[in-house]
Amino acid sequence: MLFRAAVRASARGSPKLSGKPGGEPRIRIFQAQPRPPRSPATVVPSRPRLLYISQQATHFVQADSELLAEEYDVRWFRFDTTSRSLLTLSWQAVKQLGWLLRELGRADLVVGWFVDYHLLLPVCTARVVGRPVAAVLGGYDCNALPEIGYGVFASSWRAPIARFVFRRLSLLLPTTASLMSSSNRYSEYPREHMDGVLTHIPGLDVPHRVVPLSINTDMWPMGPETRQRVILTVAYVRDERTFRVKGLDLFLAVAPLLPDVTFRVVGVVPEFAESIAVGYPVARNVELLPPRPQSELAAQYQAASVYAQLSRTEALPNVVKEAMCCGCVPVGSAVAGIPEVIGDAGYIVETPDLERIAETLRTALANAGPEGRTYARRRIVENFGQQRRKELLTACLTEMVLSTTSDRS
Repeated sequence: MLFRAAVRASARGSPKLSGKPGGEPRIRIFQAQPRPPRSPATVVPSRPRLLYISQQATHFVQADSELLAEEYDVRWFRFDTTSRSLLTLSWQAVKQLGWLLRELGRADLVVGWFVDYHLLLPVCTARVVGRPVAAVLGGYDCNALPEIGYGVFASSWRAPIARFVFRRLSLLLPTTASLMSSSNRYSEYPREHMDGVLTHIPGLDVPHRVVPLSINTDMWPMGPETRQRVILTVAYVRDERTFRVKGLDLFLAVAPLLPDVTFRVVGVVPEFAESIAVGYPVARNVELLPPRPQSELAAQYQAASVYAQLSRTEALPNVVKEAMCCGCVPVGSAVAGIPEVIGDAGYIVETPDLERIAETLRTALANAGPEGRTYARRRIVENFGQQRRKELLTACLTEMVLSTTSDRS
């Protein structure tokens, strides 16, 4: 009762504050320091206020915050998960609750990235004051590979929290329809593996709208037409779980079957590269490179002929879009949103059979000429540009707010 009273008091006692003149996009990230006082002369009618909640500030989470800031007054809370000790998570929850009590009463809606414990308090407090909450679904919160401990639904303590949060959301925003329900024969071939939110929460009746994840295509220029015989894959890999999720064991295993081709992995943390060398055969034509800043990735894509994404589970991977935008002919596993990204601009591997993967990569290399590169880029520019995501995202959130307002009245 005290908790509900505090939330409601916050909602009643927090008048709306305005944006700056000219309606410039603005993102406010929670920091434990006072804000400078505002001059009354700057007060103008405000844009809708949006509370934005995430764990780490990955490139796609940052990109969405910038898109939303063009339409909303964005206030961003980052739930730090650098350490997942009970003490650290508890302290983060305390800080988040204080932030919610200050901000929620003046907000119009809440948007979270991924469904996990960082959305537990937001859905509870928002429910008390009648604010709608949408969650962008990105893969880890929808799919699960229990044999390697991947996904919130593979965790004994996070799965119940995720189910609780899912059932109390106002709107789900999956980046691909496969995150709601999909069949995967690739990850545990030949056994069929059912995945997606509706597999793990049967009967869930929260509405959803598919809003494909986008990239800024201007950041990923085409690059040269003539290239070396290089097959590339990019992933931030620091442990065995990520190594297997991204299918890098298959990527390394297929390399000896194409000895005249360079197989390049960008993103392997040096300490884990030593573990790979001990646990897996690394052929002479394999290069394991450390993580690169995003500003250097375009050059890596432009130096490759083919991009391979042999993941066992995925959502709608941006790395495939970036590589295609830079002119790589893609090869990907028949998992979740990978075929949706590749379309008819590349090749799909239906099973994790090394001979079939090798044959598919040979075909891609043979067709990685100027025409194939141009077509791959055109597919991404036409289907996965940022303007399309902005329009869809804004329309879905506007509909959600109007629906909630209508229900309250």
